[in-house]
Amino acid sequence: MTLRHTLILLATSAALALSAAAVFTLTARTTNPTPERIYLPSPTSYQALTDSLHAHHLIDRHQAALSLLARTAGLHSHIAPGSYLVAPRTPLPALARTLARGQQTPIRLTLGKFRTPDQLNHYLNLHLMADSFAIPLDSLHLIRPDTYELYWTTAPEVFLRRMHREYDRFWSRPAAGTSTPRADLLKSLHPALTAEQAIILASIIEEETNNAQEKPLIASVYLNRLSHGIPLQADPTVKYAVGDFTLRRILAAHLHTPSPFNTYLHPGLPPAPICTPSASSVDALLAAPATPYLYFCASPAMDGTHRFAATLTQHQHNAALFHAALNRRGIH
Repeated sequence: MTLRHTLILLATSAALALSAAAVFTLTARTTNPTPERIYLPSPTSYQALTDSLHAHHLIDRHQAALSLLARTAGLHSHIAPGSYLVAPRTPLPALARTLARGQQTPIRLTLGKFRTPDQLNHYLNLHLMADSFAIPLDSLHLIRPDTYELYWTTAPEVFLRRMHREYDRFWSRPAAGTSTPRADLLKSLHPALTAEQAIILASIIEEETNNAQEKPLIASVYLNRLSHGIPLQADPTVKYAVGDFTLRRILAAHLHTPSPFNTYLHPGLPPAPICTPSASSVDALLAAPATPYLYFCASPAMDGTHRFAATLTQHQHNAALFHAALNRRGIH
């Protein structure tokens, strides 16, 4: 075999090898049998990326193929932060393009009941990339418990703008069991209350009971007290003032806790919600019936229901029965 033939053979072999490698690289797929979500903070190095992909068993056999694709996509120099949901057997070229372009998959973030901004901010700092959430007290009313789709990289100011839109959308939607937007119901039924004040009152209702059937009656008591200029004297606001949400019995000493949230000391509504109330508590306020009740007390049956009263004498009788029930159970 002449030297020329040898060189041609070697060149052909090399070309075939490169072609095979290129075909393998372009057809290689991730090795995950089920969807896997990866989180890439900012900044993320290429080594950190491959470590994450290995940890999720996405490239168990394709390290070299990914490296070649990463150079083509520029991943060695820049990786867009975010959360990415990788489908089973995703083509590696598609994965490389997704990571290079920052085409994130939204996460589902469930916002439940938070009693303080600190609780809310701690939750957000755990579940979103930013660790600098500091939603202030005067914005807590904007938080509507629900499940939202948003990007893991959502910045605090973007999150708050989203919550403001959701808050407006909440008031534009019909209340439960009606075809009337909540904002219109509030304006027609309780014109003295702003939307923010309605959220504050709903937060007290939320903390008073889990009994959905009694929420409208409890709302009627507080509305009656507000209209008569009577202090709300709501026990949940005392718990908030004390800072102990596990209290099972409110004592006389607790009632004197200095705080603008303590409605035994301060007339009217607290300055902000004492929790993020559910839609059912807001709708209970909008569905409150006309009643003569000015008082209510937990039932001595300790079954989550309440006894309602129109007079102080009736209420004191109900309260005595409840306190006796607490004593029998050793709750002091």
